[in-house]
Amino acid sequence: MSENLIGIVVSGTQVQAVHLEIDGSTATPISEFTWTLQAGDVPSAYASMHERITAYCANNNVRRAVIKASAVGKAKPTLSHLKSAELRGVVAAATIAGGASTKLIQKATISRTFGDRRADDYISDDEFWEERLAAPISKGRRECALLALSQLEE
Repeated sequence: MSENLIGIVVSGTQVQAVHLEIDGSTATPISEFTWTLQAGDVPSAYASMHERITAYCANNNVRRAVIKASAVGKAKPTLSHLKSAELRGVVAAATIAGGASTKLIQKATISRTFGDRRADDYISDDEFWEERLAAPISKGRRECALLALSQLEE
């Protein structure tokens, strides 16, 4: 029986996602996309994004969502970091409202728990993606897919 997962990375005002269908050991990309937060009134833009993601998850039978969590860096947090965190919260709430079991996972956690390499090494490895996915995805969205794939081992 197949399962639909979505891996999501929020950065600034953009939500990047890869929707995968998992059937046994085969991961098939269904869709990959970027949604940008609407300009103008921020609460209205958040509401619109929430509706869009909720509808996508519900209409596409997405049962699991994995979202890249915030991480503490060496640099001082900026306003853009805070705005990304706000949008990440909206996205997490929307995936749950759409019927998906939702996890926030830090990239460093993937590096410690998935395979024997760092997450960035998997992201840049073309052979890994040829072996793991039934069809190619854009290199810019591999991190989204890795988030989802990292949860299959649990």
